[in-house]
Amino acid sequence: MSGNKQGTERPERPKRRRRRVWVHIAGAVAVVLCCAAAVVWTVTSEPASTRVVQVASSLAAGQVIAETDLAPVVVAAEDVDALGLVAASRLDEVVGQLAAIPLIAGTLLSAGMVGAPASPRTGFVEVTVALADGRVPAALQEGHVVSILGASDAVATGVWSAAGTVLAVTRPEEGGALVTVELPQEAAAGLVRVESTSLLMVTSAHAAPDPEATPTPAPSPTAGG
Repeated sequence: MSGNKQGTERPERPKRRRRRVWVHIAGAVAVVLCCAAAVVWTVTSEPASTRVVQVASSLAAGQVIAETDLAPVVVAAEDVDALGLVAASRLDEVVGQLAAIPLIAGTLLSAGMVGAPASPRTGFVEVTVALADGRVPAALQEGHVVSILGASDAVATGVWSAAGTVLAVTRPEEGGALVTVELPQEAAAGLVRVESTSLLMVTSAHAAPDPEATPTPAPSPTAGG
């Protein structure tokens, strides 16, 4: 009897081994499928990204935008249309245009931030000054930030000064220049006491005028000449 039992049990061992092998194979396949599914889910769940233009250097409203004032950055693609952002591929279209509003470094540039600024801004006034040859920068143009100086008996030092943004430049055939500038209201009030023939204008390329600025004395031996 014992011999018969042994004879009937021996054939069953290979079957168990084959079942174990198939179990291991099925488990391995399941692991591979799970990993593949995880990879697919990760790839498809990652938001699409794109490159847009960011302000690299702060600018005042009306200043000319230079290439060095901008930089490309990567953002989620869904934000581009929602915020009206300027694509990095259009950076060249922005260079040379005016800042419609004050631009702060780190701000993502949108289409509405570029173009002719609303002028004058609240708290500012437009004034046009006549400058003689030699008293106005030869390369002066719209958007330049400038300082205007002149002799005035209303200032203790005898020299009045104020910072502003150039809005227009006209150069008459007879020489000199007529320059329209946006100035803070407080600064413009002091301009009426300045001797017109003493007016001198200098440029300060990337220095934005302070909206809270008031006329400050700046000694200049040439201002009153």
